[in-house]
Order: sequence, then structure tokens, then C-alpha cells
Amino acid sequence: MYLDKPNLVIRIQNYNRVSLGAILGACKPELLDKFNIVKWESSNIEPEKELESPHTLIVYSFMLPHLVEVGNEIKHLKEKYKNITSICGGAQPTSAPQVCYDLGFDHVSVGEGEEAFPVFLENYLLGKVTPGIHYALKAHVNLDLYPGFSDITEYLPPIEISRGCKYGCMFCGVPRLNNGTLRHRSLDSIRNIVKEYFKRKPSRKRIKFLAPNAFAYGSDGRSPNLEALKALLEMLTDAGVPEINLGSFPSEVRPDFVTREVMELVTPYLKNPTIVMGVQTGSDQMLKKMNRGHTRAQAINAISLLREYGFMPHVDFIVGNPDETFDEQVALVDFMEEMIEKYKIKVHMHTFTPLPSTPWEHKEQSPIAEQVKQRLRALEKAGKLDGWWENHIGYFRTNQSLEEDQKIKDARNEKLKFFTKVSGRK
Repeated sequence: MYLDKPNLVIRIQNYNRVSLGAILGACKPELLDKFNIVKWESSNIEPEKELESPHTLIVYSFMLPHLVEVGNEIKHLKEKYKNITSICGGAQPTSAPQVCYDLGFDHVSVGEGEEAFPVFLENYLLGKVTPGIHYALKAHVNLDLYPGFSDITEYLPPIEISRGCKYGCMFCGVPRLNNGTLRHRSLDSIRNIVKEYFKRKPSRKRIKFLAPNAFAYGSDGRSPNLEALKALLEMLTDAGVPEINLGSFPSEVRPDFVTREVMELVTPYLKNPTIVMGVQTGSDQMLKKMNRGHTRAQAINAISLLREYGFMPHVDFIVGNPDETFDEQVALVDFMEEMIEKYKIKVHMHTFTPLPSTPWEHKEQSPIAEQVKQRLRALEKAGKLDGWWENHIGYFRTNQSLEEDQKIKDARNEKLKFFTKVSGRK
């Protein structure tokens, strides 16, 4: 027998509207109608009345940077409201489920949630859920079966056209979380979502997309499929999309997929002035260590082509990689400055962070030379570089010097202490 209209509290933050929209959109309306849906958004006051109810399920989705914030909040809720049941999913719970279970969640959902979450809700209604870590089948979801959004979150996200990656970058968890697969949403499915977006917001002009490599749409993941790309862009044009944004965040591209043939094809359709591209380093040796699968020459050629066809290249780089030397860091900044000078690119700077479910998850961030920091700050001040690189210096590193500790903000120190405690890292 079903529980009588329990509360389903959706913990909504700006960073999880996409993931929550995906799993809620996968639930049939008749299933959600069995719950009293309660939206708890951002910094709004907690819904005390509903949380005090004997039957309340609260749902979280989060990533690594939000670990401490979420951990503190769930601890507070579990101490104050004795009857609530909690479940979390998303990138961090999937990558480090035991860490998230140790935060105090009753249930941790690992993997893609479109199939798993509705099943969990059904079992919760029947009183058949057992606390613990729940594993979904890897790389199993057919994107065509789910819209990827929900009116509950009040957000129409970039349309997910591809999921997964065939490459194996050492710092990235996407290939391993998706079993090295790459799946694409069909044209019919994309068209239907576009229609739904226009139905909800007729004045909408810009449609953006979510993909690990936008120019790989419809391909085997190793080389562009020009026919599939053309079919996608023509369909979007025929559907009346005023501004097609492909290759802009969150659908960046790889350098080896930026070819003259691809640029000839996509340029007449795209309205985004900027294309985001992951290069990460200008060193062939470091590219091999990263297992990037492309070369420095391919990166330069891609930057040149983007400029030739009128796009601003917004290029990702990473500093502080494992075992990175001073000379390698200097060479990285030299390369970035060369690309800025010659091609007027903008740099999006990252500092290496050991993410769970990656080959480098137990590697340490290399100390970043003060000379290198000063040059990066100068580029930032000149408006040629952006990103949260400086916030991530020392992120989860456990052997910092006292001098370095003093330079790291208190919030980052708290994250280090908390992560060390719950994960057992030494």
C-alpha cells in the first residue's frame, strides 16, 4: 500500500537545476502526483512544517565543490528533523558514494538517475527502500526516452545532445562514469524538446546544448561525422531556432575536431561569437601524460581555424598538474601568452584538482611557482584570462607548507579538513 501523499522536498540550487530537472523530468506525472512537491530553493528558509512531517523525502544533487556545504546542511537537518529520509545523487555521489553516505544521507544513488530515480520513488511509496548505496547500470540510459528538464525546477537547460566520451583524460571522470561510451540524442528527440521550449517560452531566441564535445555529435567519438552535424544544424534551422549556440559552454569542443571541413559546415549556422575549447597545455609531453589524444600542433591549428572563421577561442588550460616542474609551468604560460598575442584568444584557467573516479584522483597538485602566479594574475587583470584557478590552489592537498596555508582562504581550508575527515585520506 502506498504512503498517503508524503512530502518530496527538492533541494534546488543554481548548480543542480540541470541534474534535478533531468531526474524529475524522467518521472511520470502520475508518479509525482502521489507526492506533495516542496521546492526548497537556494538560501530560502527551510520548510520546517514539511520537514517535521513523519513522511518526508528530501532530494539532493551536488558536485565536489559543494561537499562541505551539503554535508553541514544534511547534518543539521538530520539532527533537527528525526523522521526525514534523504537521498543524494549527481557527480559527487556517483564518484565517491561512501564519502557521501558518511555525510549522513540515508540513500546514495550512483550512476545515471533517469531510470533509477523513478524506481526509487515507487519503492519509497511502498516502504520498500533499504538505506545504503544504490547502483544504477552504467551507460544504460537512452537519452531519447527522457526530456532532460522539468517544470518543477523552473529552468529550461541546454539540451543534452551527447553523453559520455571515448577518450581517457587522466584528470576527468566522464569516460569512466560512462564506461567509455558516447551516446547521442536523436534528431526527433531534440526537435521535440525544442518545440516544448518554445511552447513554454515563445519569445526564447537562443538554444544552447550540453555535450562533452559538440563537434562529435552523431559520430563514433573519434572523428567528426559531417553528415550528422549538418542534419542537426539544418533541423534546428527548420525548427525556427533564431540563435543556434553550439561549441559554447556547456558544449565545448576538442582541438582535433576543429577541422576546416567542420568549420566550413558549422559557421553559417552558429550565432555564438565564442567557441570554448579544451587544450589544457602546450606541451606534447604533458599532453601524453594527460592522455589527451591530441597534439600541440593540432591545438594551434584549431585556434588558427577558429580565428579564421570569425570565432573568439576561449581556451581551457590547467596548471599544477601532478609532477609538473617549474620549467613546465613557465612553458605553459609562455604558450598561452603566445596564443594571446598571435590569435587574441581568451584563456579559461584551471588549477589541477584530484577528482574522484579519475586516474589522477590520488595524485597531488604540484605547487605553483610565485612567478607563474604573478604572470597569470597579470593576464587576468588585463582581461585576457578568467576562471577560478587561484581559488583551487591547494584544493585538497594535505602537505601544504604553513606559508601556503596562510594564502589559502578559510573556506578552502575547511574543505580540506572536512574532506580528509570523511574520506580517510592521509
